Amino acid sequence: MTARLVRFGFLALLGVGMPGACSLAEDGPEVAVAIPVAATSAAPGEAAMAKECSACHIAYDPRFLPARSWVALTARLTSHFGEDASLDPSTTRAIEGYLTAHAADSRYGSSGMMRGLSSSNVPLRITDTPWWRRQHRRLVARGEASGDGIRAAAKCQTCHGANGSMIDDD
Repeated sequence: MTARLVRFGFLALLGVGMPGACSLAEDGPEVAVAIPVAATSAAPGEAAMAKECSACHIAYDPRFLPARSWVALTARLTSHFGEDASLDPSTTRAIEGYLTAHAADSRYGSSGMMRGLSSSNVPLRITDTPWWRRQHRRLVARGEASGDGIRAAAKCQTCHGANGSMIDDD
């Protein structure tokens, strides 16, 4: 069984167990999945990424950024958005390998995620991507996706829950 089929099976089980889960797109086929910390996978680096990244924030799906962005982010862990998130070199390499292998521009990625992103653009935040802005245009227009508010852009779990499902609080 290929790694892609294993991942599909895992995601299908999540979908059965949590109806309506994993939908980030307001009007598109893209799917958001926060990587569960306890997940087991054949993909090298996935468990380390889930453990290390979720120690401070949700572990974002690697398909949200192109490989060049993940390389830039893992190269700057000593100053990761104002924090020292440095790891030992072997853990960093394993995480970077997983992130780049499953990035938006990889075979696991989505053309929708890359649409509108020039090849010279290296976004360091998911919120800096054209895809994110398209999907959250209503929040951005209302000013709810900035600042320290409950729906600040980096607080995905506020609306999407810890597992990627939408929370209806209206």
